[in-house]
Amino acid sequence: MGRVPVPAPVVLVGLLLALVPLMVEGYPIRLLTLVFQWAAMAGAWNLTAGYAGALDLGPVAPYGIGAFTVAVLMTRAGWGFFPSLAAAAVLGAAAAYLMGRPTFRLRGAYFAVGTLALAEAVKQLLLSWDRVTGKALFGGSAGISLPLGPGSVFFYYVMGAVMAGVVAVSYGLEVSAFGYGLRAIRDSEGVAAATGVDVPALKRRVYMLGAAFLAMTGGTAAYWLSYVNAADTMAASLTLQTIAIALLGGMGTPLGPVVGAAVLVGAQDLLGTAFTQSYWLVLGAIITAAALFFPAGIVGAVRAARQARTARTGSPGQVGG
Repeated sequence: MGRVPVPAPVVLVGLLLALVPLMVEGYPIRLLTLVFQWAAMAGAWNLTAGYAGALDLGPVAPYGIGAFTVAVLMTRAGWGFFPSLAAAAVLGAAAAYLMGRPTFRLRGAYFAVGTLALAEAVKQLLLSWDRVTGKALFGGSAGISLPLGPGSVFFYYVMGAVMAGVVAVSYGLEVSAFGYGLRAIRDSEGVAAATGVDVPALKRRVYMLGAAFLAMTGGTAAYWLSYVNAADTMAASLTLQTIAIALLGGMGTPLGPVVGAAVLVGAQDLLGTAFTQSYWLVLGAIITAAALFFPAGIVGAVRAARQARTARTGSPGQVGG
């Protein structure tokens, strides 16, 4: 993609986040790590849904594949975490290639339903493998317990690096020919194909790219939690929250998933203690209100405000996000 045009303020914030463990410890580190995890998940999903316009309802498939790849390789094969994580990224991308060949022949709601069905098929395969084959591999409904990790700071940096990779790739899509092709597909798949864009190939490439990041996020989360179970790791609630974060922050933008994750995880942390009995109701109201008043997401609203101000003043300015 060439040089990735990440704005200087974003780089500065990244450097400041890298210094946070030197200043605080304990719960704030774990909370920020959770923000990084959801930002990475929503950002990876956003690569396909936000830039290519393909609504993927099965992001938990590569996420779960990554989690179980790390768990199996570390516990059954004795691999270290980082080689296992690299293998998870490769297997996640490979699975996306295999799943993308049939599903990308579908469009609109049919594609969405197809990805949802494939994710459910992967979950059922992981749950029933041991019982059907008689070979202990994925742990069935009991799942797999992993060795305890090095500590919160380790996972803070690893999850932060995965999130940073997603953000960097997203900024690359803003200026690359690959990204232009994806946005052309999003705006009008028929017109893009008529102008020579290889629609299936570009969709598969971005789907594989997003799946690799989802697999790395899942693998890191599995080691962080020291436990992985298909029913929990591939639950529908993870898909819903991933999509909600991207919509809240702004789809098709590099920073939308990060902003959405920070807002939603922060709200969850506050509401989980202040509104224990009505947590999901209040959270749903917040997301609904955001969708009504910020249909393009928080970052989209900021972009629109900047563009309107630039149009009024007549002075050019960079629109970040």
